[in-house]
Amino acid sequence: MKNPFIYLFALLTSVVSLTSCSSDDDNGSVSREIRYEITGDFSGEELDVTYTVNNGATNAEVTSLPWSYTYTAEGNTAGGASLSAGGFGAVPGEKITIKIFQGNTQKASVEGTANSDGIVAVVANAYFN
Repeated sequence: MKNPFIYLFALLTSVVSLTSCSSDDDNGSVSREIRYEITGDFSGEELDVTYTVNNGATNAEVTSLPWSYTYTAEGNTAGGASLSAGGFGAVPGEKITIKIFQGNTQKASVEGTANSDGIVAVVANAYFN
C-alpha cells in the first residue's frame, strides 16, 4: 500500500509548479530541452516523482538510481519546470539529489536526506527561457 504522504506531496508539488511560473519572450536561440535527474543512495521501498512536461504534471515511480527524464518544451510552454521526489523505507541519513537542466545548464539542484522515519522529500523549481 502506498504511503498517503507521497500522494499529498505530489499534489502540493503539482499545484505549486502550475501556479509559480510565468512566460517570457523566447529569442529562439536558447535550448528548450529540459532534463530532470535524480541521484543518490536511496534504498527505500518506493521513490515517487512528479515533474512538469509542457505545463502538465506527470507522476512516475523510480525503481533505481540514477534516474533521468528529458523532453523538449513546446514553444507555447510557460517557462517553468518542477521536479519533486518523495519516498519512504530508506535508511535514515540516505540522500537523494534532484536537478533540473535546460540544455547543458543546471537550473536547480536540491538535496534531501532521509529522516529518522526513513522518509525523504525534496522539491526543485526552475525558470527556463
